[in-house]
Order: sequence, then C-alpha cells, then structure tokens
Amino acid sequence: MNVIDNFLDDKNFIKLSKILIDTKFPWYFNNSKSENNDGDFQFTHAFVHEKKILSPYWSYMVPILEKLNAGVILRVKANLTTKKEMNLKSEMHVDTRESNSKTAVYYPNTNNGGTLMLNGKKISSRANRIVIFDSHQKHCGVHCTDENIRLVINLNYFEKNK
Repeated sequence: MNVIDNFLDDKNFIKLSKILIDTKFPWYFNNSKSENNDGDFQFTHAFVHEKKILSPYWSYMVPILEKLNAGVILRVKANLTTKKEMNLKSEMHVDTRESNSKTAVYYPNTNNGGTLMLNGKKISSRANRIVIFDSHQKHCGVHCTDENIRLVINLNYFEKNK
C-alpha cells in the first residue's frame, strides 16, 4: 500500500475539486454502497465502467491516470457520501477480482472520514491524497461527521508495463 500526499499539481487539483462540487456536475443516487441492500446510500458518477468511457468529464481523470501509470482502465467512479452522526463504515469489499490489478482511492476534499483496510489501517481523507493498493485487498469507506460531504474517486486499473 502506498499513500501519497499532494498527488496532483495545484492546477489539476483545483480544477478537479471545483468540477466535482459544481452545481451542474451530474451525481446519481444509489440506494446502496458496497452490496445491494446494504442499508447505506451514496451518490456516484461513473467516468469509466467495464473499460468504456461513459462521462463527458473524462478528461479530468487523465492527470490522475497518467501519474498512476495506468494502462488498461477497468473502472473510474466518483463517490459522494453525506455527513453522518457517527463515523460509520460501509461493508468490507474488493472493487474488482481481476488478477494483478490496482485500486487507487483519491480524496478531493478533507474530512474526518477515510478508507479502512482489512488489517485495521485507516487512511484519512485529506484533500489531494491518494492511496494505492492491490485490488484483492479488502477495504471500506468511513463516513465523515465534520463536513457536509465526503468525496472519493475510485480507480481500478492495470499498470502499464515498465
């Protein structure tokens, strides 16, 4: 697992952060997070699903993917969760079962939520931070209590051959 602060340069970080909170950015309601009927909800925006570009906002993901040295892109999805009374966590899960794939979680905003790994390590949500790990590692999101929203961008990909 690798945690990198100040992942994007200021220009790309500000551009991405602004578009995600713009009133015209399309967020879609999902009545579950990790598993169907898990009792939780979130808003999502799919940039890439099953290796297909779905979003006109795709270009905002390119600086992240380039820095990750991403080759084949399986999925890129932004998640927006709302403030809760407690730092509740979602179900432990893996994003994909594709062998040798990577998962990266990018945090556009700072809040007291985070990502919890199966081994108990919590990566705090800090603006412009990314955590990168092998996709087979179970993890879950932790809701925030101190901000109205918690944003993450979930990226699943294969690295380019070096």
